[in-house]
Amino acid sequence: MEHDGIPQHRDLNAVELYLLRSDFLDACANLEAAVCRILRSCGDARSTEPFGHRVQAFRKAEKTNLIAKANFGQRDQIADAIAELLPVRADIVHSAMKISLLDGQTTALFTNARTASDDYPVVRLLKAQDFRELIRRVANLTARTGTLGRVSPASSPPPPSPGGAGDP
Repeated sequence: MEHDGIPQHRDLNAVELYLLRSDFLDACANLEAAVCRILRSCGDARSTEPFGHRVQAFRKAEKTNLIAKANFGQRDQIADAIAELLPVRADIVHSAMKISLLDGQTTALFTNARTASDDYPVVRLLKAQDFRELIRRVANLTARTGTLGRVSPASSPPPPSPGGAGDP
């Protein structure tokens, strides 16, 4: 049902999907901001480029105090994980969300605007649990990105022992 072009959903499951979509987009914005902070610290201001290009630049970010050299491998893993999520993010961002009941569950359907006019457009289907998992993954990547500047004690060399070589 629509009123003045605005969908009117009385199904609480549908409302939950709209809220979860918003939470997902907010989580993605936080991740994007974390990546941009690192790029800015390298003197790389790619604020107008697509997020995928910034993720590629993030993978190469080295001259920054926000990533410890010992964590370059972690940075690459994070970049790979972000790259895996980019197609999902693109579908959610560049689609009008439609709600349908599939197999007895309220489901969000996304058809990316770039492929919507194809003869057989791809439709991404997400249930509430799918959104929750995506939000968890994105929040985890944001947290991991924020810790790249820290070196865990296990990966740093031990302090010199008193009386050892080099002790005055």
